[in-house]
Amino acid sequence: MDLLLSAKGGNVTSWRAVENFSASYRQSLLKLAASDRNGSAEALFSEACGSIDAIISTNQTLLQHLDSLIEHVSTAPSAERKELTASFYSGLYHYFDTYHSAPAFYQLSMAFLRQASAAIVAQATDQLGPAAGNLPEMTLIAVGPAGRAEYSPFCSLQILLVHGEVAASHHETIERFCHSLHAGFEAAGLSIDQVVTPRNARWRGTMAEWQQYFMDGGQPQTDEELIDLCRLVDQYPLYHGDRFAGDLKQMSSAALNGNRPALTNLIERMEHLSNGLGIMGRLKLERSGREQGLFRLLEHGLLPLSAALSALALIKESRETGNCDRIRDLLKRRQLDVELAERMLATWHTLHDLRLRLEQSFRIGHNSNQSLFLNPNDLSVPQRHALKETLESVAIIQRHVAIIFSGMGE
Repeated sequence: MDLLLSAKGGNVTSWRAVENFSASYRQSLLKLAASDRNGSAEALFSEACGSIDAIISTNQTLLQHLDSLIEHVSTAPSAERKELTASFYSGLYHYFDTYHSAPAFYQLSMAFLRQASAAIVAQATDQLGPAAGNLPEMTLIAVGPAGRAEYSPFCSLQILLVHGEVAASHHETIERFCHSLHAGFEAAGLSIDQVVTPRNARWRGTMAEWQQYFMDGGQPQTDEELIDLCRLVDQYPLYHGDRFAGDLKQMSSAALNGNRPALTNLIERMEHLSNGLGIMGRLKLERSGREQGLFRLLEHGLLPLSAALSALALIKESRETGNCDRIRDLLKRRQLDVELAERMLATWHTLHDLRLRLEQSFRIGHNSNQSLFLNPNDLSVPQRHALKETLESVAIIQRHVAIIFSGMGE
């Protein structure tokens, strides 16, 4: 079994892949020592140990710095949050450049986002003054990329609000709070979606109002309304998520699985997303404009993969949030075989590694929707071949999900 499926549990030293790597590394050192005619095996081993110690030390130093920024954002004055956000993500991209781990990047990114969200909620509450006493219990939930625990500062943050019952006279207080909340995310340098936000009444409400929303969704809908309904496949609690978050997730999953038009819309949109390969297996490159000759990584790789994995998690009723956890969950429940699960994980890692490498060149705090254009000329021949194989895997995964859905019947 390859690295990605054998990487389970919290103790990294127990992973089979780590044991195999250690054995291979040890054997390589022994071969180098045996081939050294100068008899400097001891120096070789000492140098190797020194390199490992340096890597460990660098990792600890970088993590301590990032952890301190995560902790600081929860208590920092609002005027400092934008600078803290830029500092944190600059450090996080440096960490990624050093260790090339997309899961580690997203884990730290979501930790920062949770702490920042709590601080912004507190600020928005304080701005209400005495009226804040009328606020009910609330849960802030991310959808979209952050809803899959894949947030970076170069994608719009999409969030919704679930709150407790309030008297009609306090609805204005809720609205003021949501406007302050939206402004708080913007001021913190966290680009928030202009539509999918609690500032928009569609994306806030009580559990009863959300229930009514799902009931209304059972009737014929426009494409836009079906798309909005399908956004709720991916949900990640950002603030006080223990109560309402679980209820909304369960309610929305049941409603979506029982809504054939919404499911059909989701699968059809997934199938229509191109995997970026032409009939002859060539990359689909831009034909004109400033991006001529470049490859759209988001549209032809990340989006079709995310759509397929989200749809699969929905119809197979996986309760996990992140796509890698979903894949392992489906494998454990024997909803996937080992070969396909490994292909899905490898595809996810390859595409997100490319995404984060491209984003390293972007300016944090400037234009969160910068397009992910990949220049094939920057890739070696083996790298281009690997990219094509990854995109072929995207198409295989799309077909697999479509076949499962077609077998579900009406």
